[in-house]
Amino acid sequence: MKAITLVWLTRADLSNLNSGQGSGNLTELKTYANGTKPYVSGQATRTALFDTIARSHGDKFKCTSERPCADVRNCWSCDLRGFLAPKKDEGGERRWSPLKVTPGLGQIPSEIVTDLLTRSSVIEKDDRASKDMRLANVQMTDNLYRFALVIDVDNIGLVKEPILEGENKEQRVTGWEEVINIGEEERKIRVAALLDGVFNLSGFAKQARAAASLAPELLLAISQDTYNQRGLKAMEVDDQGNIKVDVLANALRENIDLGNTVMFGGSAGIVENWDEVLGVLEKYQVEVMPVHKVIESLKSSL
Repeated sequence: MKAITLVWLTRADLSNLNSGQGSGNLTELKTYANGTKPYVSGQATRTALFDTIARSHGDKFKCTSERPCADVRNCWSCDLRGFLAPKKDEGGERRWSPLKVTPGLGQIPSEIVTDLLTRSSVIEKDDRASKDMRLANVQMTDNLYRFALVIDVDNIGLVKEPILEGENKEQRVTGWEEVINIGEEERKIRVAALLDGVFNLSGFAKQARAAASLAPELLLAISQDTYNQRGLKAMEVDDQGNIKVDVLANALRENIDLGNTVMFGGSAGIVENWDEVLGVLEKYQVEVMPVHKVIESLKSSL
């Protein structure tokens, strides 16, 4: 197993999952498609995912993204999140994250509503009390979101450095040396934690008091023996809420022909053309399971 691709759909009720800079007292939704569809940035998705994992493995996160410790062997944050750690008079260390995440794209044009929030407090001055009233407006919408990510399994807990020979302009890379390798058993633990993080995904913007789950409701999982990002569009949805079955069929056919393991989890009620989706899955002999069974099967296959 070199890579795991996960593509999922989930419905979110009226919420503000990722906002832009805003103007004045208005918190604006991030949107695309000429403002008709909301989206959640890849950075926000990664942050929510790592926060979700840290809830169960807080002792494994030794630092924050703003102040990385660069200890890939012992710190899950630096290993999984990646980092850029400046060093005085030396430049710095850099690590690319082994986790590549797409933005969460709202799939259906939807109406944006504005929620008026009031915040009041009592101010005491010169033995007199007065009320301070402040207003805030937050844009909200509901939608069906598509997320996708690829886990670069081989590069979790692995650090290689170039072997350099020669001086100045004649210096050349002649090979690579492993300086950190956490081993297969520890790598399995970290991949399993990532999978659990996707299943329990929560903690997006504005959710401190208003709950909204973006954990998978329909999940396509692909276990690959070659790293690539080819399956990320396999669950595209049209403006009417139908999965594009021709795109799904092409993705299934390609991965099965390549010998990859394909699993699908979910049930009716998420997309409009569920019966068509079942027909495509049946054609390619992909069993439909509950989402948690897909996650458990992936963890077992590690």
